Amino acid sequence: MKSHYIPQFYLKPWEGADGKLEVFLRRSDGLIVSKRLHRKATGYAADLYKLPGVSPADEHKMESAFMAPIDDEAVHARDLLLGEITPAGGRTRNAWARFVLSLMLRNPEEVAEFKKNYTDLIMTPQADFQAKYNVMKQGGDPGRFEEWMVKDDATHVERSAMFAITTFIEHPRVLRLFQGMHWMVIDTSSVKRRLMTSDRPVMLTQGMLQYAGHYALPISPTRLFLAATTVQFAQQFASLRPGKIVREINKLVIGQARKYVYAVDGTRLADIRREMSKLPAPTILGPLLRASEARKIADASRSPVNLPTKDPSPPGNA
Repeated sequence: MKSHYIPQFYLKPWEGADGKLEVFLRRSDGLIVSKRLHRKATGYAADLYKLPGVSPADEHKMESAFMAPIDDEAVHARDLLLGEITPAGGRTRNAWARFVLSLMLRNPEEVAEFKKNYTDLIMTPQADFQAKYNVMKQGGDPGRFEEWMVKDDATHVERSAMFAITTFIEHPRVLRLFQGMHWMVIDTSSVKRRLMTSDRPVMLTQGMLQYAGHYALPISPTRLFLAATTVQFAQQFASLRPGKIVREINKLVIGQARKYVYAVDGTRLADIRREMSKLPAPTILGPLLRASEARKIADASRSPVNLPTKDPSPPGNA
């Protein structure tokens, strides 16, 4: 299954009259080239959210039951923002917040890194779990709780990691903080140069609780979504010259990109070849993924969206 970690609806505003958009992509040999492609032909990975160890009927449930609804619900919010109508609250504001956060967690590199970190944390011996396991284990059981956890199902940890990704995307505190930020849309149509986007389209700085903390996301070639901690900072940002905003945002979008950059035309190929991937990719996993919370996440993430699982409950946590 094609898993579009850059959703097709998000890329639509960059389409031209030919029904295609300009895609700058890094080939397997490292060369960056430019092509005109349909939205469905880019920004995807095969079986990215496939659940291991479940039936064929259920292995793509994370895609169909979680990722697809996030995108479907975000379409209305995006359309409002393109019309410069900021969702005031409720379901639409929550839908857009989930979508923006998902863009930082759903790409192949972040998924792979998350699986690795999650596995390292889960498979690190924990004294309290081991003590409970020692009381309950039977003859023939492995000596360590972590070994018992995967004895009958080697895919247990990887599957739990996929469930945990959904938990992070719907992290209550992060969503609450994001929805409480000051949202606005900045119109850059007065300048000739157009906004670009990429496979790492979200820009964030300073943290949600800092004065200059903000998220920015191009939502069309002439519209930039901004969520800022303070109204004052949002107003200062919006008062910058449109040309400066476009230049700085494009520099970040290109620098953060790993495989794809998207634009309305191919005029910026030289810039993209020079700047692509020169900046660290944005992530929210650092502050979220903590060793002290690994076990809590494992317990909470068994099936946050009623996905199929046959995971055994840890001793004492049934």
